[in-house]
Amino acid sequence: MNINILTIQELEGGTYTIDTILNVIKQVTDWAIAVGMSLAGVALVICFIMYAIVDVDQKQRVKTRIIQTFLGIFGIILAISLVNIIIRLFI
Repeated sequence: MNINILTIQELEGGTYTIDTILNVIKQVTDWAIAVGMSLAGVALVICFIMYAIVDVDQKQRVKTRIIQTFLGIFGIILAISLVNIIIRLFI
């Protein structure tokens, strides 16, 4: 059984190769992770400050918001990290 794989070495209409495109995507995702982690830290600090000053009746709602923030941050970082892992397979 013979499997032929078509590989693209250079994009038409320019001198950009697939490697340069993958490197750009990798740099953008690295930047997104760094900025996202910083913004996530700020968001969590704000959530904990809100939890400290909120009324007893609203503490459960703020707890739920903190948990949702943690899950959202985890999901975004996981998605961007998976893109980086896939790109590193091809570089």
